[in-house]
Amino acid sequence: MSTAFTLQAATPDTLADIHALHSDPAEAARRLTVTQERVRAGQLDPAWFLLLRTDGAVQGVCFVGPNARVPLFPTYRADTPADALTAFLRELRRRVSDTPDRQLLLDDTLVTPRPEEAVQAGWVPDSQHVIYRTDLRDRPHAPDPDVTAVSPDDPGVPEALRELGHPDWEAAEGWTLHALRREGQVLALGATGPGGRPGEAGLDLIGVRPAQRGRGYGARLHAHLLGVAAQTFASHTGGTDAGNHAMRRTFERNGSVLLSTQQYYRQH
Repeated sequence: MSTAFTLQAATPDTLADIHALHSDPAEAARRLTVTQERVRAGQLDPAWFLLLRTDGAVQGVCFVGPNARVPLFPTYRADTPADALTAFLRELRRRVSDTPDRQLLLDDTLVTPRPEEAVQAGWVPDSQHVIYRTDLRDRPHAPDPDVTAVSPDDPGVPEALRELGHPDWEAAEGWTLHALRREGQVLALGATGPGGRPGEAGLDLIGVRPAQRGRGYGARLHAHLLGVAAQTFASHTGGTDAGNHAMRRTFERNGSVLLSTQQYYRQH
């Protein structure tokens, strides 16, 4: 049995529908105000939002902006009929068909993943990632005695960077490179600095040299970096491939909590 539904771009008169699925009415109202201001300033085109409706009610929303590097993050109701959701996801794929590398991302904090409808709409399952969050407040700051801040040009560091596949690594503004050494040998490298949101740290666990893996050095370096970050930041959010069980154990060992699972789909 088919469902009556419509797929339409948002308009200046339907901006409230963009935030209709938000669970917090106060936050939805705040976001609507920001959206209206951005539209009036010419910074945002309402037509970049695709709306799915059934019986006049909003069932799904997705931002399809001009930045081809940003995946599509749809939101939709868990009870959205299968044929309507398939049509919604198919229309999203059509809208980005001129940028074949653009992906669809189903995040389980935003939606109940519906892989059958995604595949039916023509999307191809790609990778799966897990996102962890670490609360850095009141975190112990005890440094690891074998970890020190280094420069990319310090002895042993260039060789380690090359071996880890990052020969041209450079520190971004505000970031610091750290090395775990034993008997003068660089065993593992990582860096920390500001993240993408206020109060949030960024971490780059560059890696443990292949001959030294499986000895806990990565977990030690990760813990040290979190301790360094805790001196300035309140939290850290980071991710890894869902199949990277070693890194997942490192997150969990160091007090990180699983935040979400993200399934990526490609167009072909």
